[in-house]
Amino acid sequence: MARVLYVTIPAEGHVNPTLGLVKQLVENGEEVVYMCSEEYRGRLVQTGAQFRAYQTDDQAIREIGSDPREFKHPLHFIDFILRGIIEPRLADILKQTENDSFDYLIFDSMLGWGGTILGEKLGIPTICSVTHFAFTEPLSHVVELFDPSGLDIGTLHERVTTTLRRIAGTYNVPVPALEDITLQYGQLKVIFTSREFQPNADMLDDSYFFTGPSISPRHDAPSFPLEQLRSQYDKVVYISMGSILTRDFELYKLCFEAFREVPAQFVLSYGRDTNLESLGDDIPSNFIIKPFVPQLEVLRHTDAFITHAGMNSASEGLFNDVPLVMIPLSSDQPLVAKRVEELGAGIVLDRSQLTTEALKSALLQVLSDASYKQHAKQIGGSLRNAGGYQKAAERIQSLFSKV
Repeated sequence: MARVLYVTIPAEGHVNPTLGLVKQLVENGEEVVYMCSEEYRGRLVQTGAQFRAYQTDDQAIREIGSDPREFKHPLHFIDFILRGIIEPRLADILKQTENDSFDYLIFDSMLGWGGTILGEKLGIPTICSVTHFAFTEPLSHVVELFDPSGLDIGTLHERVTTTLRRIAGTYNVPVPALEDITLQYGQLKVIFTSREFQPNADMLDDSYFFTGPSISPRHDAPSFPLEQLRSQYDKVVYISMGSILTRDFELYKLCFEAFREVPAQFVLSYGRDTNLESLGDDIPSNFIIKPFVPQLEVLRHTDAFITHAGMNSASEGLFNDVPLVMIPLSSDQPLVAKRVEELGAGIVLDRSQLTTEALKSALLQVLSDASYKQHAKQIGGSLRNAGGYQKAAERIQSLFSKV
């Protein structure tokens, strides 16, 4: 069997989808060394992988900014990729692996060009782990992700170009075009969704392997009184804005006001680092609020999911045939929300113009119009039939593993 190096970035939406795949590779006999930041050690060790923490440059992150909502231009995002991810980590990863030998490398798509540098320096084949939609066009063409107002693009371009040349010189590799930095490199690209859900999938060749979302049990999930979900109401609505953008108290207040009189059981997951005690009596009696819930288990009992439309959350909802009310905030969330709405499985709302009336109307429409549920089932079927992490592991090992 083979020895594998897996490198990803420290983000829930990039680590969690890989857990099932890594565990399956280990169970199939591969020796996996997984590199990420220290905070993810616990859950990655549980997969059976050998964990190694790489160093992070907190000063660079503070300077660049790590909040996707603040990225106003494709160059801003590329600056984050180069100075926040590639440059500070490549040297440490290569230092920690200089006395090792590996048979292939799996790297997160956010590492982009950096993944090809690692593969070249280690002299091994590369596989790109894509936990969002695969890009079918340059990032600069995805205009809905950016608002360049007030940005000094000339200065930003000069800084990005200087960084690009510095990295290329350090590792003695050719300088790529700026638009190529975010390409899905690698001999194989493992896409954690279905071909049916992926926009413009006909533009992607056979090196793009669609495996569906990697949904596996989470050992750190807390207990939850599932028996209470339908004890008073026939309908269950789950609300979660992900693991990062959870401190939107005004949104929670909008939800309380909009749904106070709706005859349904609402479950709100508001984030481990958020304190809702100040809301006190504003919390309606038809709400169960928790800092963290076992999302997969709750979704199996849910009739509608109000979400930020992060790729993980949207996929988990649709995997369970749950239609969505989406309030995209940043990153690729607008793209995910747009695709769900295109396929008829949900409604998109604009956070900047959100009212209690619009929120309530969208939810009631999703609950009452059976077409949303039907379309969610169609997407969910495509996600379940894609094969999951078992199929991904089988494909990877068939191409790259030692016999």
